[in-house]
Amino acid sequence: MLDGEVPERKDDPHYTRQFYKSIQAFANASLKLCEEGKFKKLEQFLKVAFRLFKEGNETVKNGIVDIYLYTLSHSLDQQPNARKWIEPFMPGELRITYAQLHHASSL
Repeated sequence: MLDGEVPERKDDPHYTRQFYKSIQAFANASLKLCEEGKFKKLEQFLKVAFRLFKEGNETVKNGIVDIYLYTLSHSLDQQPNARKWIEPFMPGELRITYAQLHHASSL
């Protein structure tokens, strides 16, 4: 994903559907790491998400916010104890975006 490589699909000429499925799988893997207590590996995943957020085009940024962070925030809302494990590993800018997403969802 970091090099812009998304598998080609004939029914999705812009590859966005496959990209969003990949981001969802990435988010699910991050949640699994949290559940298993593998926080060093989770930190690496969050760094990759941050890199995608910083260096990606608008589609990539939207995928990180709308899918990755939303999935994490939804899980964190259901498991408040998980928040104390995930938030410290989030890079600052992602933490701010997460807080904005969390605040918007409570309005």
